Amino acid sequence: MSSVFSFQAVSDGIVMNFRSGSTFGSIKEAVSLHASQASDFFNGVNLYLNLSGLELAFEQLQSLMEIVQNYNRVNKIYFTAKEIKSENKETVPKSEAVIINRTLRSGQMVKNQANVVIVGDVNPGAEVIAGGDIIVFGRLRGVVHAGAGGNEAAQVAALRLDPTQLRIASFIARSPDDNHSSDLDPERAFIKNDSIMVEKI
Repeated sequence: MSSVFSFQAVSDGIVMNFRSGSTFGSIKEAVSLHASQASDFFNGVNLYLNLSGLELAFEQLQSLMEIVQNYNRVNKIYFTAKEIKSENKETVPKSEAVIINRTLRSGQMVKNQANVVIVGDVNPGAEVIAGGDIIVFGRLRGVVHAGAGGNEAAQVAALRLDPTQLRIASFIARSPDDNHSSDLDPERAFIKNDSIMVEKI
């Protein structure tokens, strides 16, 4: 399956990039398998399917759309044949996002020069460092540093944003001490006017 598509985190969602030369049959099989194994993977985000120039008939597109709708609670789904570039590409090298399909526990660390996507929680005592964005499909309660190296366009997003410490580039923020709600309330943090801002997604 990994030979058919890869993931890329962008500012407003996730791109599923299909390999050049992939056939419709291989794409359909790979997406069907992933959707059955990780139906909540794209919860609350936009999903871009980059077909890499592959031309599909209407019936094939319709069939593929029916498959991706098996992902639960996707915000919006787009088909594109154009390359989607990351923001601030001079700062963040072009690279596929690292996808971590597990919860990070205390003492564990993930570090990547581009984007990091965590499908699970980031528990207190765990740490995530990324040159680009950090996206957590779960509760973020550990230490995160997005835009490491100075990328002020980076952002941090989570289904529950409650980090022990949050850094973007050289800016640092902490969660309020009384912020202990267990409800999922998707938010993103980003830099605006030389400070870290948080807004609901």
